Amino acid sequence: MKRLWQTILLWQVAVVLLFAGSVKATVDDTDVVEGNSVRVTLEASGSNVQFPVIDRVGSYPVEGVSNMSQSSMKMINGKMTQEHVKKQIVTFTPNKAMTIPAFSIQVDGETLKTDPIEIKVVKAAAPTPGTSRKFSLDMVTNKKSVYVGEPLLLSVYFNESRQSDLMKVAYQKPEVKDFFVKEVGEEKTYHKGGYLVHELRYLLTPKYEGNLTIEPARAKVAERGRRKDDFFGTFFDTPVWSQIVSSRVNVDVKPAPEETDLVGDLTLKETIDAVKVKANKPVNLTITISGEGNLEEFEGPSYDIDGVTIYSDDAKVESRLSGAELISSWEKKYVFIADHNFTIPSRSFSLFDYKSGKVKTLQTQAHQITVKGGKAAATVVHAAEPPAARAASSAEPVQAEQPKAAEAFAFAADPWMLLLAFGGGIILTLGTLKLLPLLKWKRRISPMRESEALKILYPHTNDNPQVEAMVRDLYAKKGGDKSIVIDKSVLKTLVDRYRER
Repeated sequence: MKRLWQTILLWQVAVVLLFAGSVKATVDDTDVVEGNSVRVTLEASGSNVQFPVIDRVGSYPVEGVSNMSQSSMKMINGKMTQEHVKKQIVTFTPNKAMTIPAFSIQVDGETLKTDPIEIKVVKAAAPTPGTSRKFSLDMVTNKKSVYVGEPLLLSVYFNESRQSDLMKVAYQKPEVKDFFVKEVGEEKTYHKGGYLVHELRYLLTPKYEGNLTIEPARAKVAERGRRKDDFFGTFFDTPVWSQIVSSRVNVDVKPAPEETDLVGDLTLKETIDAVKVKANKPVNLTITISGEGNLEEFEGPSYDIDGVTIYSDDAKVESRLSGAELISSWEKKYVFIADHNFTIPSRSFSLFDYKSGKVKTLQTQAHQITVKGGKAAATVVHAAEPPAARAASSAEPVQAEQPKAAEAFAFAADPWMLLLAFGGGIILTLGTLKLLPLLKWKRRISPMRESEALKILYPHTNDNPQVEAMVRDLYAKKGGDKSIVIDKSVLKTLVDRYRER
């Protein structure tokens, strides 16, 4: 009865949390180009929302306020509910770095606060085109000389004069053959001088040494023109097309002192959840490499330990720009399962630090894992042989006699028997080919991929011995143990039980 009341109470708390209001504040970009405004979007979900009256953000006056709302239907615990979301957009123009403060919003009678937001004010990097040009296309890199594997930032600027009247722009990004390329963020638009600047950024990592060329970006531009219809005598808009091309950019790529696994200013750390576990319980090891550099192509270490089932997910790689520098993080988790003591060996990676120009080593630790209640490490033990066997083994080899039963099969078959067997084989083959189309074979389809089942069942390893055994078998099969046969009906039952939890 006590457990029932606890369940009801937890369910009520969950319902309250599901239907509770929420608020948040966001900005388009935390790096604001000098002279441009910032749009702060306050968002709240709830039946009754009241935004505060905001006339200043920090020490800067508010230049504009707009409101919008939207509703959507959501399915929660099998029940269709309507969610109301309201937004208020506040615009202001800062001239230096600042913290946008937290805002208090009333949602369904409760006061909720947004999180503060740090913003920076940066100078526009776009080149200023000549005063006589209506529009231009420029490319700039933040570095002119790099090492192989050292990332650099390529920025493409389309400058549009405020006096121009453009109907359409068809942009073609630069051709980059000798670099790994990744587009960074979305298009940024801001004003500089008398131009509206559209900025696109690409992260480039050189593959080879040498003087590499980045081919120009191109754009077809349609200005608004006027044309007279001779029949009706009226004027209508028509596009007047022209093409603009940026200049090429050359990058001097130097070779590293030696070939290394990684390039950058990076550090390594690792965490392990236990070094003493019960038999067949998982040990989780997480390796994280982070810092300045490109980690997109890094594969990471692999492990192969006798008698240990090892499983790992795909690495999680994240990257962001801090100014013009690439900050990356690489994280991979490994799971080890065994019924005896074992050692997770150390792994090392060579690193070229292009800031110091030195080659370094990143190294993980070796971990001695003690398994309680399991069997000792496997050793080969020979059972004592009977005296007769030992005597036989020490004597000279003796040619074994052929069994008489075998001799019974070594006879010469009569020709008529061979002919009869050949004819019977033909009849049997034709009959089989005739019957096969009449049989309806259906391939049994697995309820789901075993890798997906493993992800669902693994968090519940300690809940049920049957789940634990299934997870152990799935790990072993994934590790290459071909002797493991998974009972699909049992797997489906377990997955269906825990899928919605």
